[in-house]
Amino acid sequence: VRSVSVEPGRRLRDEAVLEVSDGPQSRPWYSVVEEWRDWYRDYLGSHIEFTNSEGETVRTALENSYMPEYGKRYYAKLKDLERGIEREYEDLTTVMLTFSASHRNADGGWRCPADHMRDIMEGYDAARKQLHQALSGQKWEYARVWEPHADGYGHLHMAIFVEDGDGDLDHEQFRPVMESHVRNCGPAGREAHAVQGEDAAVSVNDDVNNLGSYIAEYIGIFGEETLERPITEQMFYAVTWATGTRRVDFSNGAHEVMNREQTRREYRRDTDGLEPEDCPEAFEEWQEEEEEEDGPVTEWSVESICTVRHRAPEYADPTTGGVDTTAIAGRSGVDPPPDVT
Repeated sequence: VRSVSVEPGRRLRDEAVLEVSDGPQSRPWYSVVEEWRDWYRDYLGSHIEFTNSEGETVRTALENSYMPEYGKRYYAKLKDLERGIEREYEDLTTVMLTFSASHRNADGGWRCPADHMRDIMEGYDAARKQLHQALSGQKWEYARVWEPHADGYGHLHMAIFVEDGDGDLDHEQFRPVMESHVRNCGPAGREAHAVQGEDAAVSVNDDVNNLGSYIAEYIGIFGEETLERPITEQMFYAVTWATGTRRVDFSNGAHEVMNREQTRREYRRDTDGLEPEDCPEAFEEWQEEEEEEDGPVTEWSVESICTVRHRAPEYADPTTGGVDTTAIAGRSGVDPPPDVT
């Protein structure tokens, strides 16, 4: 029975932790999946109510990042990134880097999935610093996405958008990046992180149509409802939930690109299709009018959490929410990572 983690000091959600004789320990992976499924079901039919100083009350459905509706918003953000990058970058080149690690430990058994993900993240953190050197002097942004393997373990994709005016960006430029990951992630292995070849971990493309969909393929946001998706995907989701891992992330500059694209879309809607660059002065006036129309911000407070499963809603105190985590005692040496470098 494989635990989610045996690393001493690893913080997990309380739902993923058991109190035993040698201190708090991780639940088995299968048990954490059931805890995550129960947590997810609690969201279905749940709402949050807000009340303002005038006594007005509004109710909206509670959401979490594993819901299909949330995935659609991810996709919309990716489409904004796609449009903004293609608009702002000349001679766009896209690069996909894939970071992974062995699923087996030094004893030949299966790794604890949370510790496996932490190994990959440590290699990624080092690789990202190296990437700044590899792309020094060039304009670039990125989106980072965790994706499950067919067996439920995770691996990491980094989609990079580079303005390559000289057209000389190639795979070799990313060799130091991948080597940095391998050096800092013992279970990574050089063979699995080759920069060229049929199964290379580096892909360089001069142009990728529909970038949003291209990246979204790695998120798994389409298809069946969450609890009907393959059990290996649910195993992966349970690990990210237990560890508080963000499955999708963007560079600061990518966030700025997406925000500008959203503003552009709102301006087009209000002006029957005009673009900000059609008349910069009119765009500035529109922005000033938008700020004036917003007026003072109405203060809303969370009144309650309610679940509507029957005719009458069941209310709960919102102050009892939040995520509580516990540092596990762990069991050193039980799951030694392999060194396959």
